Amino acid sequence: MSKKIGIVSEGVSDFWVLRHIITRYLKDKDLWVLPLNPKQTKDGKQDGPGGWGLVVKYLEDKEKKLMVEALKEDFEYIVVQIDTDVCEEYGVKHDLTDMGAFWKNVCDNLSNRLPEDFDRSKLIFAICIDEIECWLIPFVDTNRKDCESTNRCVNIVNKNIKGKDLFIDAGNKNSDGAKSAYDYILKQKKKPKDIKECSVHNYGFTLFIEQLDKME
Repeated sequence: MSKKIGIVSEGVSDFWVLRHIITRYLKDKDLWVLPLNPKQTKDGKQDGPGGWGLVVKYLEDKEKKLMVEALKEDFEYIVVQIDTDVCEEYGVKHDLTDMGAFWKNVCDNLSNRLPEDFDRSKLIFAICIDEIECWLIPFVDTNRKDCESTNRCVNIVNKNIKGKDLFIDAGNKNSDGAKSAYDYILKQKKKPKDIKECSVHNYGFTLFIEQLDKME
């Protein structure tokens, strides 16, 4: 029987990345990965605004929107994704000196926004230190220093795909041009072992993979 995984993310580009990682890494599982927020149009474009603020708003919705959708669609797991580049704006001190504590503080911040009766065993956190493009650097770059970067990650990725006439506009990651760039980058790593090797360069990515490993 197939399992449904819902994704709450900052934008559709984050959904593309997470869907690829989940379905490729867990390729032996019968999975159905769907966007919860933001929604997508029929042609796969983002339906409405995105950003970290709307992730937070969706989680703490007074009508318990996430709970209603999770129960209605019978989601086995809910992935909650957020970047940490502006974490102080949603109430978490940006401190990379203790990655474990930092990651936990972000997870706790998000979890505490949910209704008390939400089943938190369904949650999988995709905490992107400092943005999801940092996870993608080792998909296209072999330089260890680059791969372990937590800032200017879009620039590093773009440097590596420049020769392919591809480009991610940091101000419009959901454009058609950006979609082509993400598609190319993600196609570079399709095997579970390759994705796991990429994950070791970023703490948030590492813990995301560890959570996938614990899925029943």
